[in-house]
Amino acid sequence: MTWLSTPPTAMARPRKTPSTPNSPETPSRKVQRGLAIARTQCEANGVQLTDLRALVFELLLVRGKATKAYDLLADMSTRQPGVAPMTVYRALDFLVEQRLVHKVTANSSFVVCDHTDHPHDDPVFLVCERCGSATEWSDSGMSEHLALALKSSGFHAHGMEIKGKCASCAAGA
Repeated sequence: MTWLSTPPTAMARPRKTPSTPNSPETPSRKVQRGLAIARTQCEANGVQLTDLRALVFELLLVRGKATKAYDLLADMSTRQPGVAPMTVYRALDFLVEQRLVHKVTANSSFVVCDHTDHPHDDPVFLVCERCGSATEWSDSGMSEHLALALKSSGFHAHGMEIKGKCASCAAGA
């Protein structure tokens, strides 16, 4: 029997729910989990995650990719009409200071930090020159090797952005 002739009921597979172990997290659960982590981290740092800061963070979580400030402003204006660009920039500065978000200089975008188990002073980003995606990459071996190599020169790095093409763009090239 071929796939095309298989009745739909026979092809149906049970759907995993978010409560099922090892199931993929739904977008809304991921946003709620991200906001809870942000609130906990801000509380631990003795700072306040205001409603506006939380909204900017939520919009970044919803987008799920590197996003420019003016795109966030456009998203935010649907919920907070008349919001000023400086409001978004101040919120982003706060989120960067709290190590919840990274700024990607290569494409002037911001990306949520999904990793809590690495130093945030030296993030490495893989930045696609075609689609603009920016993926945070953590490799302790590479970081240690780079730190040793730079030590002899006296240069102290605080982050790196590697430009190229992501897998999707490279496959479509």
